Amino acid sequence: MKRSIFFAAAIFAAYASGPASAEVAPFGCDASPGQTCYFRIYYAKGIARLVQLKAGMKTTVPDVNIGIASYCVNIGKPPPPNCRQKPINTNHNN
Repeated sequence: MKRSIFFAAAIFAAYASGPASAEVAPFGCDASPGQTCYFRIYYAKGIARLVQLKAGMKTTVPDVNIGIASYCVNIGKPPPPNCRQKPINTNHNN
């Protein structure tokens, strides 16, 4: 009986804490005029999104767990899936 109460309490605590709060992350392309930045945003293992911005453009990407999610950027073509990832911050991701 004590085990089942402990197990139920553990499950409740896990659901009550929930996932990390998702935020909006700013992204911008600092490439030279006429070029395109390609961002590969990794939300979680196996879940990625590709964002394309022309030089000088800025945007925000919703539902990002700042400090947990990561990204890669490449100019001219999308970054490969095995690119070197940087953590997403609340400032300017470029």
